[in-house]
Amino acid sequence: MRKCFMGDDGLDERQLLLRGNVYKHSLIVLMALLLIDGFLREEGIVWAQGMWGNVLILWAGMGLAMAEFILRGVLPRSPRQNSVYILLGICGLMLLALGVPHIFLDHAPLIEDGALTTLGAGLIQAAVMIGLCLLFISRWIYDRRQGPED
Repeated sequence: MRKCFMGDDGLDERQLLLRGNVYKHSLIVLMALLLIDGFLREEGIVWAQGMWGNVLILWAGMGLAMAEFILRGVLPRSPRQNSVYILLGICGLMLLALGVPHIFLDHAPLIEDGALTTLGAGLIQAAVMIGLCLLFISRWIYDRRQGPED
């Protein structure tokens, strides 16, 4: 039954511990950022317009987790799932391509009344996505140059 729904992951004990540590770290960061955001909002400080503060907090936690997965070498279960990182890079480039013309042509602000605008939050998202993709590609190149592990 487990194999049917979860798949045969074939992860050893070390990989499972590393994955658990990554999830723990990202959960702690998410909780801390949500707490800080709550205290700031209680004091009347809004650092991002609308829902974008929450979206960026989610991206901070996810970005940390994905970067730690890449750096620790705990990549997805199959090579086909690595395409998620490439897809993130493509989505980040699309966000960047959609946002940059608004800055130069429309002179749209990134910060308005002391808070990030939708455009500013979108560009931060794009930077996180592109950064994760570049980190994955650089790690992949590094691993290929190192050769097979003994």
